[in-house]
Amino acid sequence: MITLYTTPSFWGIPSISPACAKLETWLRMAKIPHKTDITANIATAPKGKIPFVEYQGKLVGDSTLIIEMFKEKEGIYLDSCLTSTERSISLAFRRMLKENTYYGGVYIRYFVEENWLVYKEVLAGMLGTEAPPEGWEPFLEELRENLRNQMYVQGMGRHSSEEIYQIITADLQALSDFLADKPFFMGDKPTTLDATAYGYIGNFIKPPFASPIVDYALKLENLCQHCDRMNQQFFSDTELSG
Repeated sequence: MITLYTTPSFWGIPSISPACAKLETWLRMAKIPHKTDITANIATAPKGKIPFVEYQGKLVGDSTLIIEMFKEKEGIYLDSCLTSTERSISLAFRRMLKENTYYGGVYIRYFVEENWLVYKEVLAGMLGTEAPPEGWEPFLEELRENLRNQMYVQGMGRHSSEEIYQIITADLQALSDFLADKPFFMGDKPTTLDATAYGYIGNFIKPPFASPIVDYALKLENLCQHCDRMNQQFFSDTELSG
């Protein structure tokens, strides 16, 4: 049995981590039997981050590399129906979501003070601590500062709120325009891009965070409907935490 080490379900989506939600969705789409574990010590993660999997006695990290491994080892390729041009488009959108759009979500959760007050309570619950705030707040504030530094080094953290809004909403609009009225991004069947978009877009539109970016995403009805469609098709057998 494969073990997926992930973060908890919350807000009606599989995980509060876009990458974790993406990978769990892909595993379900690929019909790969697995169990989930939300209690892993991050120190055991092979790349120092969640998600990672235990497969054939080895720990493997990074959601993208894990999917590539399963494609090779298990002979499962959800994108075999795509042309070379479609595979290129899929890869470009997936890279955009992972390397650019993602940081819009980080900004919303960690940079907007009113959202941070809510999100740190969620994170504290993940730690499983019943200690008073003075016991866990220093750790979470250090986490917050580390992510701020990562965003600055990546580049998104150097921009103003208005500039971040412009950058991220352009990503969302591009996804919406490409999806158009199709049930899935590449047509009638879900592919890897759908798993990725669901993990990342779901983490924009489902959490109760205030942001003009969230407001913009919620107006893109086809993206919201896509999220609901993925929920229904791949998680109808699971009670996702609200």
